[in-house]
Amino acid sequence: MLTTLRKIGNSRGLIIPSAFLEQLQIENEVELILEDGVLLLKPFTPLRQGWFEGYDPAKDIEPLSELQELESEQEDWGW
Repeated sequence: MLTTLRKIGNSRGLIIPSAFLEQLQIENEVELILEDGVLLLKPFTPLRQGWFEGYDPAKDIEPLSELQELESEQEDWGW
């Protein structure tokens, strides 16, 4: 697809067709990458987005609760 750059202040911009935006699921933010003379435009996804969706703290267990101390760990250390 051929398009024209438009002057926006001291910069240039272009209009991205809505069909492209829908297909790429782009809403507001994009990531621009310059790679080997090619400009890539990618949808921006924040790191760790959705990590806690469905998280239930009631199902958490204390990770060290099942550890048992050994007798050798009860010794006093001498310095």
